[in-house]
Amino acid sequence: MSFIDKTVSDLLQKKLDFSKTHLILPNKRPIIFFRECFANKGYNGFLPTFITIEDFFLAQSSLTKIEAVPLWLEAFEVQKKFVNPDEKLEDFLKWIPTILNDFNEMDIHAQNTLKVLQHLASIERIENWGANLHSETEEKLFYKNVKFWQNNIILYQELVKHLKNKGFGTKGMIEKEIFENLEKIKLAKDETFIFAGLNSLTPKEERLIKHIALHAQTLLYWDMDEYYVKNPNQEAGDFFRKYQKWQYYQNKEPQWISNEFSKPKNINIVGVSQEVSQAKYAGNLLKSLSQEDLQNTALVLCDETLLPAVMESIPENIDKLNITMGFLLKNTVLAAFFKQVFRLHVFQEKNKSKGFYYQDVINVLENPLTKNSDAFLLSQFIEEIKEKNIVFITDSLIYEKLSAWEMFFIFKNYDHPADLIHKLQKLCFDKFWQTDDSQPILKETLLSFKELFDVFIHQLNDNKEINSFSLLQVLYQNLLNNERISFIGEPLEGLQILGLLETRLLSFKNVIMLSVNEGTIPVGRNENSFVPFDVKKNFEINTFLENDAVYAYHFYRLLQHAENIQLIYNNFTEGLHSGEKSRFISQLEFESQHPVNERIAYFSGQIQKQQDFTIEKTPAVMKEIHRWLAGKISPTHLTNYHYNPIGFYFQRVIGFKMQQDIEEEISLLNYGNLIHHTLEALYQPLKNSVLSEKKLKELLKSYPSHLEDYIKKNLNSELFKQGQNYLQKLLAEKTVEKIIRRDLEDIKGGNEIFLRDIEREIESSVVIENIGNVRLKGFIDRWDVFNGIDRVIDYKTSTVGTLNFPPPKSPLQESKDFKFFIQLVFYAYMVLNENQADRVMTGIWNFKKPFRGMEPLKYEKNEIFDLPQMPELFKNVTEIIQEIANPEIPFVEKDYKRF
Repeated sequence: MSFIDKTVSDLLQKKLDFSKTHLILPNKRPIIFFRECFANKGYNGFLPTFITIEDFFLAQSSLTKIEAVPLWLEAFEVQKKFVNPDEKLEDFLKWIPTILNDFNEMDIHAQNTLKVLQHLASIERIENWGANLHSETEEKLFYKNVKFWQNNIILYQELVKHLKNKGFGTKGMIEKEIFENLEKIKLAKDETFIFAGLNSLTPKEERLIKHIALHAQTLLYWDMDEYYVKNPNQEAGDFFRKYQKWQYYQNKEPQWISNEFSKPKNINIVGVSQEVSQAKYAGNLLKSLSQEDLQNTALVLCDETLLPAVMESIPENIDKLNITMGFLLKNTVLAAFFKQVFRLHVFQEKNKSKGFYYQDVINVLENPLTKNSDAFLLSQFIEEIKEKNIVFITDSLIYEKLSAWEMFFIFKNYDHPADLIHKLQKLCFDKFWQTDDSQPILKETLLSFKELFDVFIHQLNDNKEINSFSLLQVLYQNLLNNERISFIGEPLEGLQILGLLETRLLSFKNVIMLSVNEGTIPVGRNENSFVPFDVKKNFEINTFLENDAVYAYHFYRLLQHAENIQLIYNNFTEGLHSGEKSRFISQLEFESQHPVNERIAYFSGQIQKQQDFTIEKTPAVMKEIHRWLAGKISPTHLTNYHYNPIGFYFQRVIGFKMQQDIEEEISLLNYGNLIHHTLEALYQPLKNSVLSEKKLKELLKSYPSHLEDYIKKNLNSELFKQGQNYLQKLLAEKTVEKIIRRDLEDIKGGNEIFLRDIEREIESSVVIENIGNVRLKGFIDRWDVFNGIDRVIDYKTSTVGTLNFPPPKSPLQESKDFKFFIQLVFYAYMVLNENQADRVMTGIWNFKKPFRGMEPLKYEKNEIFDLPQMPELFKNVTEIIQEIANPEIPFVEKDYKRF
């Protein structure tokens, strides 16, 4: 029999007047189960008044509980008035949540909060007793520490007064007020107070229950087990062992200490790698359960962020389920949208600019909420941003492109953050009514955000300090952190998906628990507090040890009622994942009398080897290949094919355009173009002439201005004023300078350089077996005559491997440097075939090693080529064209690692 069944049966047996009975529970979740239990037992009279322990306290207090963000703002008002008039809200918010939480814990657990704060200030004073704490030493850390606690004594005292004057209070203040005014609490003699299923009571809660027990009819029901209550080493029973000593139990036995944990149990411990694998494993377990078993099954998520993965893994045989924990609002698509909207304005504010950062704009425009409103308009603008590489988008450009858009208000300039919040609140309200009922989650999300912005507007109206978008973003994030969307399900039927704390008072035959890892359950030493551990212990303030005991109780209480238990933990050890199972699992293995089956779960299916991506040459594909063959073939086409045939297919056969990313830092391609075109502008006037020292020295004076001109005309000059791009510009200047100096050095060494051309377009043709005449084209970056030998030079920005090709033992195409061979032989063939030269050298001038000059292609130790040598050399190139044209050879994706 479950705890709720036992409790209801006992209450019915006592024949209480339920119209004057208050049933106080740890949380709201069990209330519906109590109601059902009363109905199932045939009771049809008045039901008790159900109330949580927290709400019961609030009902006894004259204060209204204040929420986190309003509390921070009230504390800031006090800080400015009594402690530091120069305090900035942005700095204040960095530390105030922690100290306010400490104040609250002190009020709840300590007898005198002021004494704790004075003790903390005294510790700092004693530790530095020899120091002279005067104004001239204010910069010293110990002075700041002492001053910090002295100021917080003032802050605490004045904040308590301030809040009480307004009728507000924290949880600690409310409990403290009730504790100090217990005698004033009016209790009717004919009322009955029932406290059921409680565990970790605060000292003030204990005192209130004892007081009620002395002055009114009171019943206490505990859901405890002998296993952890009678064993002093079991932390799960720490709290109850104290309660057993109450005067209330001098002449009666506690109800109830059961012996459920000792009953036979099937306990399985399963280690699974990664979070998603845990969800999939749980899904497989659920698939094997009957509908009857599912009715009495709990899927408990110790880490509630697993919920989306779990929902994706629910098997089809489950048609009824209930999710108790809700879904965090901050994980929704809308949350990301509003965050991006705030980022737009924070960027403007911090940079004092009339415009926005491109990525923030794109993120807003690509959000599902906006994308459906005017898809064509938005996609056109995004495409323009990317094509023109617009990193900073001005207000005027936004207005020009988006002023007709219904949500253009997002990009407007606002004098005050509240004006934007009003617009966003109206947007949520309008979208809520426009959203079809077939999208209940979206409707619920829109409504939740509308209510969130209502709270926001109220705070902004009451607090003039919130006058910047930076502050707005901080407060928005904190407001959002604890907001949840409640799911609608079957609370009394089917599978129950819960967080650990939602399992209180509930009993299940089958329990599947995920993320049973150390650091998740229990959380362990993960406190955010300014108060040291020893001070907390001295003043009986809860530490991580008490919090661990709370988790231990919930863990064992759930297991004591279960028969089939699956404890699944993440055994993946990388980064933040320790892969360590919870110590609660170890306790079960070594301390309990139950046999435990432990195993590791692996993916059981066969991992299929990924098939090579292949495109067959169908008649339609061959038609496009013939179209390509009928055009002019460049060496770039062939190097693309050599690198990856699939890439060649998409770009050259079917004509897909590669989408270019926006460059905040200049890409390798544009860096190369910058040097290319600067050299072209410098050397163009020197075409068809012999290079001289005088002319080259003039180039050394003018090259920076030519490089700057190219940046202004073709790139975003604003990006080159600082940071990485500025350094790249300096490097490009140095590269150009070294190329000029290399020419100068060669001339000084007695060499003659005749510059034939720069960026020369050249065409030729070749007859290929089974194909016929094929036209060729290319651009020669530099063509000069060095001591009577024509040199065809290709500039390269990337790293260049060896250009020395001996007679190949294996096909030449297998060489990782074959792409350089293709390009250089291609140029040499065209020059010689068109009778532009009798002999030619061809090579690469590498921008990474500019002063080395041209590195020549060598084939069989030969680096000067004539026309009779070309058929053998060019055969390696024509074989690629023949392969492309062969209908029997499909396009197959190559392994990039080879190249």
